[in-house]
Amino acid sequence: MIRINLLPSDLRRGNRIPPKVLAAAFAAAVATSGAIGWFGIVYFGDLGGAENALVEIESKLAEREKRVVYHDELQANKKDYGSRVQTIQDIARSRRVWSKFCDELIDVVNNNGDTERHLAWFDSITMKNDPVKGATVVVPGNVQDSDKSRVAAFHEDIEAAPFAKDLANKTDPTFKLETDKVRIPAQSLAFPLTLTFQPAVKDPKAKAGKPAPAPAPAKK
Repeated sequence: MIRINLLPSDLRRGNRIPPKVLAAAFAAAVATSGAIGWFGIVYFGDLGGAENALVEIESKLAEREKRVVYHDELQANKKDYGSRVQTIQDIARSRRVWSKFCDELIDVVNNNGDTERHLAWFDSITMKNDPVKGATVVVPGNVQDSDKSRVAAFHEDIEAAPFAKDLANKTDPTFKLETDKVRIPAQSLAFPLTLTFQPAVKDPKAKAGKPAPAPAPAKK
């Protein structure tokens, strides 16, 4: 007998997909989805960790760059400070300490209390400074008594004083007898005293930072 099946092809019993195949396909789909999900979790989790590590490293690098810049600034300041110290030292070496000169001059006058050699005093003290020619100190003075050897002794002590090594010139020991009845003894010897010091800076151009001109070649 001939049978005609009028059902759609997908409902016909002979064309149905076996349940085992469906179960296997479903299991494979579930396994694939799980694998994809696990891979996504691992991938994106590692990516987030890597991004956090990158941010931390960039932050440390930026901090170190700041330290490098600060170190460079310190080095520049150190170099500038060293240059200023050198300039101050150069200026100090080129200047004469007048308070030291006054102390040394007072030591000459006092002469450790030896009034037999000379008993001297000054009427005034005047100083004129010339950077090129040197400083000039004018100190007219007197020695007690009329013994002219005391004037010579005083000049000898001036020449033996520590500041004498800086002198370019000094007046000769001359004197004039003076009498003042108020003093005891009444007589004294007045003498002029002018001390000319060597210039603190030998070459003005060298002081200004300019090189001194080379000497001209000798003529044959």
